[in-house]
Amino acid sequence: MAGKSKLNPKVLDYLHKKLNKPISSIRSDISVLKREYPTATLNAIAQIYAQKNGESVRRLIKSDDKLTIPIVNFEKPVIKKIKKSRSSEPKIKIILQFDTDNLFLKKHINEINKAYTKNCYTCVFILARKVFENLIIEIMRAKYPKNRELFFDENLLRNLDFSIVLENLYKKRTEFEPDKKEAIERLHQKLKPFKNDANDKVHSLYHIVENSQEVDNWNLDTIIALIKKIM
Repeated sequence: MAGKSKLNPKVLDYLHKKLNKPISSIRSDISVLKREYPTATLNAIAQIYAQKNGESVRRLIKSDDKLTIPIVNFEKPVIKKIKKSRSSEPKIKIILQFDTDNLFLKKHINEINKAYTKNCYTCVFILARKVFENLIIEIMRAKYPKNRELFFDENLLRNLDFSIVLENLYKKRTEFEPDKKEAIERLHQKLKPFKNDANDKVHSLYHIVENSQEVDNWNLDTIIALIKKIM
């Protein structure tokens, strides 16, 4: 009878080597599995056991044994992909806000906030300096459209250095309304040292901003508020 066939030693040896399990454990597992398939031979059960463990011993068993192998459906484990919830992503910290229709300026400000959120504080300095410089030039361009020499180098065909444009704005402060004049004076006090500090971080390898406090101490939101007041 099929159920009384002996287990092929070669089958046991193969499973022992492939599964790295003691032969005694393999025998025991096959005996337990035999209860589920009483009409199958032990060697046929060994094939089922091998399949459950990702192996096959078909080439080691006889044709008679193969005939008793029952049809068994082995369900592949379903690997669930865990979707990252949006809530798990860090919320962007807004340290700089400025309403503008200028797409490029808007993207720069968004990048500043993202850099701060991701602890890329040196990037915050460099990008903020870039934004402030362009906004100051816009103030001068709007106020003095016929005096381009205040913000533009006609010989080099490029904007003047930030420090020069900032000084020109300060020198022209009396030509603005009184409240804007005061805003320019305060802006000059805050923006000039920030510009110098940011320049160091742009050009020097040794200037790295390692914590948010160094950014926070400059009160970038105050600088942008003063610029808004002047515009």
